[in-house]
Amino acid sequence: MLGLNNRENRVFRISLLGHLFLGAGLFIMSFFPSCENEPEEIHVFELASTTPTPMPKPPTFPKTPPPPLVPQTPKKIIEKPLPDKIAPKLKPTPKPTPKTTKPKPKVLPKPEPKPQPKPQPKSMSIEQFRKTQKLPYPPKPRPPVRNIQPIKLNPQDFSLPKIKISSPENSTPTVSPGAINQYLARVKAKLEGIWRKLLVNSSLGTGGEARLSFRISPSGAVISPRISKSSGNITLDRLVMEVAQRGGVFGPPPGGRLDSVLEIPFRVQ
Repeated sequence: MLGLNNRENRVFRISLLGHLFLGAGLFIMSFFPSCENEPEEIHVFELASTTPTPMPKPPTFPKTPPPPLVPQTPKKIIEKPLPDKIAPKLKPTPKPTPKTTKPKPKVLPKPEPKPQPKPQPKSMSIEQFRKTQKLPYPPKPRPPVRNIQPIKLNPQDFSLPKIKISSPENSTPTVSPGAINQYLARVKAKLEGIWRKLLVNSSLGTGGEARLSFRISPSGAVISPRISKSSGNITLDRLVMEVAQRGGVFGPPPGGRLDSVLEIPFRVQ
């Protein structure tokens, strides 16, 4: 363009743009008012002198005495009572708003460790302790002796009734009745003597009747003694059983055998 190289072409463009911006700036500045001060207007005042005008005289009035002064009665001033000092109104004190405290979290106690059970000593019965220590057994307690008022008996006036014999059905008498009666009389006499001795040394609270049933062995000893009828008095029943135990041996019965059951009543009045 215009026979310019690249460098000259660039310079030409820059200068052209600069002139355009400068012309535009001057054109815009022409619209703004001028900053120079306008000339102030000077006002001229003329002073004119004039003749003074005479002052008018004051009007004259006839001399008259002044009216008498009327004494004025002073008005009573009613003093209003001053109001009492009004106490200043106290502003109500605002109530303090309770502070809402957040509940503290409960601290759970740490679980205590369970105590380990102490080893307990091995239990041992009394019998085992006695065996290991070789201790003697305590004596068995005796039954308390009852203070029973003894009954005074006269053994000479006492005698056993006749012996009652109960024979089995299949037995057949092979011995004469006289020999059997003599043998039973001897048994009765011996038991009667034992009974009298025991009565003298015993103390019975009450009387009564006890029946003793027993058998006689081939050798003549008392076997299978029992109380067939109780008297209701334990002491009397024991005394009757003691008679049978102390009977001993009566000798062989007639015929060498006595199958009958003997029963003797022991009566205390």
